[in-house]
Amino acid sequence: MKSILLFFFGYLIIPILKILALFINFKFCHIHTTRIGHQIFNFDFALLSVSKNTLLLCSHDKKVANNFILNFFKEQQQIFFLGIFKYFYFAIHHINPNSDLIVSWKQYQPDFSFYLKLKSKIKTPVYSIKEIKEILSKYKIKKDFVGLYARNNLYVEKYTPKDKNFHDFRNSDFTDYNLVIEYLNNKNNSIIKLGEDFQNEDLKLLGTKIFTSKDFKSNEEIDYFINTHSRYNVVSVSGIAGMSAMIRKKIVYVNFMPFNLDQLSWSSPGSLILPKKFFNIHEERLLTFQESTKIKYSVHQRIDPYKKNNLSVINNSPTEILDTIIEMEEKLLDNISDDSIRLNDLFWKSITDNNHEKINYLKNELKLSISTSFLKNNQNLF
Repeated sequence: MKSILLFFFGYLIIPILKILALFINFKFCHIHTTRIGHQIFNFDFALLSVSKNTLLLCSHDKKVANNFILNFFKEQQQIFFLGIFKYFYFAIHHINPNSDLIVSWKQYQPDFSFYLKLKSKIKTPVYSIKEIKEILSKYKIKKDFVGLYARNNLYVEKYTPKDKNFHDFRNSDFTDYNLVIEYLNNKNNSIIKLGEDFQNEDLKLLGTKIFTSKDFKSNEEIDYFINTHSRYNVVSVSGIAGMSAMIRKKIVYVNFMPFNLDQLSWSSPGSLILPKKFFNIHEERLLTFQESTKIKYSVHQRIDPYKKNNLSVINNSPTEILDTIIEMEEKLLDNISDDSIRLNDLFWKSITDNNHEKINYLKNELKLSISTSFLKNNQNLF
């Protein structure tokens, strides 16, 4: 019944809208706000996909991952949010998913993205020095602080229980940050666990004060503030990286997976990448970097695609993560070692295979780099 209604509504409105489009530049856009990554990247890329004088007529999901962020999205120029626009968007999409009247899924969710080399058009909140000091003082956070995040299934189980896709291979353990936490604590940094804190996550074993969402009473503005005002954030491949990417902030990606060119293209500019490794069980060997980057298993599967293909996934060790954090500290001081340049050149050359445009973009325009210590210790994988 729903499809029939969309069909008739679409055929009714499309001719009228096409005539209107001769006089006014506009597009309908639906922002998928249930998850923070979709909420931010959809809106960021939608703005970048249209010309400057185009009106964006937006709708969003009923559930919103971060209302504070959505509210400043609504304050952008030439952006209008109304619930009724959802019916226009999906009616047009039902007739023609690639219609010029809408921002299509492929436009703001491309497999390989060239958007992040561009400055975001989103105007984000600006905090004065006084306001920043007041927020840090209120929550007793030191001037220097770093955000840490490790993906697990708890968020999906709580907020999107209908998602039965298998995501376990993307997970990691927050306690693997133990050496990083000790290192940052010794450098007088406050340490903040990004994302929501769940009851069955016990951080006391780490022996250091770690701020969590409970300390901030799950304040969505503070969640945004922390992600965007930290010295840097350390995350796995997850939607929470969108907050840093929205302002094109360098990120340390650990346990990066899937480790292919498409996923790398969604990394924030200037970031440092520490990927997972893959072991071929039948051949009893690690996959080379080129073999790893050619894996394109869909995340929309209900079984483990790696196990199905006789591959086991190897998470980063605490030492690997610490070495990468130390490299980021040097990177922020513009100290790039000769080894880093040499090994990264070898890495990019080793995975080049009729994909020169993408490699050039990732290396020279996004300026991504792979952890130097990781490459040095795994030169057999070139």
